[in-house]
Formats: sequence, structure tokens, C-alpha cells
Amino acid sequence: MIKRLHSLAPPGLRLQLTLWYTTVSVVLMLIFCIAFYTTLQSILFNSFDAALQQRAQQVAESVGVEGGKLFVDDIDPDAPEMDAPAALIEPYNNYDNAKYTSNPHKIYCKTAHRDMVLVRVLDKSGREIYATGTSRALAIPRTSVMLPLAGQPWRATLAAGHDRTMRVYSTMLVDGRTIIGIVQVGQSLDPLYRSLDHIVLILFLLMLLALAICSLGSYWLSGRAFRSIYLLTRTAREITATGLHQRVLIPAARDEVRDLSIIFNQMVARLERAFIQQRRLVADASHELRTPVAVIRNLTEVALAQPAQADEYKHVLAEVNAESEHLGHLLNDLLVLARADEGQLKLDCEPVRLDLLALDVLDSLEPLARERAIALQVRRLTPATVAGDAARLIQVIMGLVDNALNYTNAGGKVTLSVEVRDTQAYLHVADTGMGIEPRDIEHIFERFYRADPARSRAAGGSGLGLSIVEWVVRAHRGSVEVQSELGNGSIFTVILPCLAAQI
Repeated sequence: MIKRLHSLAPPGLRLQLTLWYTTVSVVLMLIFCIAFYTTLQSILFNSFDAALQQRAQQVAESVGVEGGKLFVDDIDPDAPEMDAPAALIEPYNNYDNAKYTSNPHKIYCKTAHRDMVLVRVLDKSGREIYATGTSRALAIPRTSVMLPLAGQPWRATLAAGHDRTMRVYSTMLVDGRTIIGIVQVGQSLDPLYRSLDHIVLILFLLMLLALAICSLGSYWLSGRAFRSIYLLTRTAREITATGLHQRVLIPAARDEVRDLSIIFNQMVARLERAFIQQRRLVADASHELRTPVAVIRNLTEVALAQPAQADEYKHVLAEVNAESEHLGHLLNDLLVLARADEGQLKLDCEPVRLDLLALDVLDSLEPLARERAIALQVRRLTPATVAGDAARLIQVIMGLVDNALNYTNAGGKVTLSVEVRDTQAYLHVADTGMGIEPRDIEHIFERFYRADPARSRAAGGSGLGLSIVEWVVRAHRGSVEVQSELGNGSIFTVILPCLAAQI
């Protein structure tokens, strides 16, 4: 199962991450190889120079002075050789291999290595006392003589022909504290360069192997890392408007993928709630719109189906007008909430007296309350100034009072009061109506929700009044609280910050 998920992981980001890992690995391996090669080359050259210096010392020990002239004495044939193919110094009568003056002993190079080794002895005038045949192929500069005569050793890499190079070391010959001559030794660098070439080849092959392992490993690791993201992506593809119940599995590891999965599930949950509310809103709005439209259609069909008197037509038109007015209120409320949801409904805030707004609403609804035989009264109106949109706050107060009148029977009472406590203004609308059941209290601000549907429709309510009230209050940075007891009425309390508290 895991392998299948790995193979289905998003290839784009996975490949990109693999390429990044591989590129960084290649750069690091190149840096390491270059540093390793450079360090090794330096160590080998230093060892090579040390071996040449040791060989020069051995040759110097075989040179003596007789009658003011230098001669090359015999050397111990068991003297240690250089680590690389080196010259052996031993007596041998071969004039083609070495030239000398008064000394019958000569320095001999093993035949296999004679073209790889240089041994040269000069007196202090620069005259050659002894030299191997290799010296003829070298263009040895005069500085190789001048510097040792000045007391400084000289070393350089010279071309030996046929694309070959030789490392040459030149130092002084001393007798006591007197410089009597110069010793030059050298050896071909070809074996060293061949060894370095082999090392480069080995490093290249190892780097290719490491690169392959790194690429495959990074691809596998990125697949494991993106497995949770793939699951999240697959779930997101499967989620539709009717499948918002699905959720992503939360990984056990506490990492960024876990946080992303939690946030994704929370987002889907919010979308699910929004879709549920939208479907319910559409269904409720369709039902609410269908009722007045059906009434208007029935009235007009009856009026058109048979002749009637003028009074009867007036009655039909009055009913149509009432239903049209109800339909207009419903559409207006829907438009207000739609604009509020989209953030297009702006508040024109200014200092307003909440107590005076309550009095205006009281005067406006007094005839309606008197018509329904309900006592609409004021208990206490404390001056309270808030920063708000006067028209919207009147809509809040009127909506709460109208709701109280709708759910209060004839002979009941609706009381309005305003007070200030702790820099906050409190608007109370209390009624002695039927009350609200506890299970309905948490839903009364939802759109088209009615605790008593039959009573609400009979009273002409749309089911959107309290939703608009809650939105307006929250837009004013306030809150709405409800206290109700079934059979003993309800108290709606609007809490708004006073203007002094906001300043």
C-alpha cells in the first residue's frame, strides 16, 4: 500500500526536490573531490621533494675533494631508494651512461629507470663533473646553479620531451663552511601523474555511484515526505458540494504536514457548514417566496374565473397588496443579508443616543401594539451615547420589539429599557409572551428559523428579522443575549460599547 502511494505522489514537486537534493549533493561532492585531490597532490609533491632532497644528500656524501678537484666516490649500493622509481648509485663502467673526470667510479642508473632519473654534479664554477644522460634532454636554467651558490636550494618542474616532465632539485655542496659545488637530482613525474590520474578515475567512479545512490535515496525520501500531501490532494479532488463530509487523516508526526491537514479539515468543515446553510437558505427562501406568490395567483385566478362586484375586487386587490408587501419585505431582508455577507453593506457611524432611538421606535409601534391589545411601555431610559448607524440601530430595536409583539398574546406587555453599566449600553426588550424552548434558543438567530412556524407565518414574519438584528449588532462591535422561560416570556438584551469607552 505504501509503495503504491509513493508511486502516486505528486511527480512535479517530488522531482523538483530530488533534482535540488541531487544538485546540492553534486556540488558538495565536487568540492570534496577537488579539495581531496588538491590536498593529496600537495602531499605527494611534498613527499616527492623530500625524497629528492634525501637523494641529493646521498649523492653529496659520495662527492669528495682531491687536489682541489671534485670527484665522485663509490656509494653504498644498499642505500635506500626513493618511494617512486628512483636512481640507484653504484660503481659501473659505462661511459655512455655517465661522464666523469678523474674518478674511475661512476653513478649508474638501473636500465629500466635510466631515462627517469637525473643525477648531476657541478663544481662551483658551474663545470659539469658528473651527469646522467637524462640531463641532455632537459633545459636546465642557470638559476639552478646561481641560487645554490648563493646558499638557497632550487627546485622546479621541467619538460623532458615526449610530453614528459621531471622534478629537479638543486643544492650546494659544502666542505666545512665552504661551498665547493652543486648537486642536482631529479626524477620523472610520470609515475606520480599516473597515480593521480588513477585517483581521479576512482573519485569519478565513486562520485557517479554516490550520485546514483543520492538520487534514488532522495527520490524515495521525498516520496515518503509527500505521501501525506498526496493523500490530502486526493481527498481535495474527491470533495464536491455533496461530499464535504470527507476529511483528511491527521498524520501522527507533529510536523508542518500535520498542521496543514488540521487546517485543511477545519476549512472543509467551514465549507460544509456554509453549504448546509446555503442549501437551507435557498430551500427556506424558495418556500417563503412560494407562499405569497401562490396566494396572489389563487386570488387572481378566482377573481378572473367569475364575475364579481366592485367590493369583491377591492378585497382581492387588498389581499394581493398585502401579500406583495410581505414579499417585498422578504426580498429586502434577503438583499440586506446578501450584501452583509459580501461586505458591501457599510455603516455610517456617528454619535447617537440609544435611548432616544428607543423612544422613536416606541412611538412608531404604539399603534400596532394598541391594535393587538398589548401594552407597550418604557421602564427606564438612561441616556446612552454610542457610535453607530442610526438607521441600522432603529432597525435592530424595531425588529426586537416587532418580534416581541408577534409572540405576545392580547393583554400581554412589552417593556423597553436602556441603561449604562461599566462603559457599556444595555438595551432590554422584555415581553410576557409564550417564551422560547431551551432547544430553540441557540437557533433563533439562524436565517428562516422559527420556534413556532405557524404562529410566525400567521403574524407575517419572514424568519430573517433576528438574523439581521444579530448582524447589525455585531457590526457595531456588540452582542445580543437571550433569556427566556417557556410560558413566562423572553428578554432580549443588546450590549453596545458606549462612545466614551471607544474613545
